[in-house]
Parts: sequence; structure tokens; C-alpha cells
Amino acid sequence: MLGRAINKAQSALRIIRNGGPGPFLHHLRCQFYDRATFLALERLLDEEVEPVPCAVDYELAVASDEDMEEVGAAGKSEGGESAWELIGRKWYYDSGFRDCYLARDRATGEPCFVQFVVPRAQYDQIDPGFGHRLPPIRDDELWMENSYTFKKFRGKKVMSSVLIDLGEIARKQGFRRIVTYIREDNVPSIKGCQRAGFKVYGRVPERKFLFSTTRDYGKA
Repeated sequence: MLGRAINKAQSALRIIRNGGPGPFLHHLRCQFYDRATFLALERLLDEEVEPVPCAVDYELAVASDEDMEEVGAAGKSEGGESAWELIGRKWYYDSGFRDCYLARDRATGEPCFVQFVVPRAQYDQIDPGFGHRLPPIRDDELWMENSYTFKKFRGKKVMSSVLIDLGEIARKQGFRRIVTYIREDNVPSIKGCQRAGFKVYGRVPERKFLFSTTRDYGKA
């Protein structure tokens, strides 16, 4: 419990330092009370997906501790709301979400896309504070969460291309289905998933109240 509180405090300070007080105060208010609706999307891995032309030649690998330090620090150059998002990715990693993939531009070495992939077996390693947010998946399913495309690489189909690659990795590992949940107002991410073969199968309401977040996956 103490470690989680310290992690949150450190993340808050980094958000203020890298993105300014605006994003921090906005998300702090949302922690007191907020409601949102997420689209539930799935991809069945036995279904073929057409390759998506990508304008970036990237390499994809599981992120290291050093990679995630770089991701968190990149919030300063990305600025504003992006600082909150990237520091949030680092916070997820530090909270036990360790299966995170990072795509880098081969030419420059710059990070261009981040994606967390969570198997059911990893749930026991995740901070208990995330319990109300974890979807009920089976052992042969994966949950994808917290993608982020760096600003320089947006509009180049990086997200769709990486998701197809991750689907192939998951299929070879014996998984049969991937699920993800995206706010219904996040149209670019929804379209990116759909290009990668994901289909909408429901809606999930989310409620934040007094620093607790709950998603009702039974509604999907």
C-alpha cells in the first residue's frame, strides 16, 4: 500500500514537471468523480487479417526497464496531456504490468509506439489496486491496454501494423483471442484497432469515485 502511494506521488510530480499543472488538475478532478463508456473490441486469432501498409520501418521488442524510463521521460518533449499519458504508462509498468512492447524507428532509434499485453497468468503479479479494472479473461486470451503512439509517428498506421504483429506473436504462443477496451470518444484508436482486425462486441461503463475506478465488464 505504501509503495503504491509513493509511486502515485512520484508520478504526480513528474506530470506537473513535464506537462504542467493543467493535465494533473484535470485528472485529479476526474478521480473524485467521472463516468465514461468504453467500446469492447476483440480479435479472434484464427481469423486472417490483411497487412496494413505502415509508413515507418520499425523494430518491435518487449520493453526493458531502461525503455520504460525513456518512455516516462518522453512526456516532457511530448508535452501537455501526453505527459500524463506517458508517465501513466511508466506507472502501469511499475505496478506489475510487465508485458509491454515498444516499437522503435529503425532509422533513428526513436520510440514510436507502446502497447501493454496482459495475459491472465500475470494478474497475480499486478498491484491489487487495479483489481476492479482487470477484465475476466481466460488462460488462452490476452488483454491489451494503454497503447500510445508518439506524436511524430501519428497518421502513419504504426498502431495497426504493430497490433497485427502482436496478434501473430500471440497466436504462435497459443492464444486464441485478444480483447481491448477503448473510450468511445477515442476515434483514432478505435479505427486503428479495426484496421488490425478488431471488432466491436459491446460497451463497458467505467466509474471513478474517490480515487477508485470500476469497470462493469458484465455489460459487454
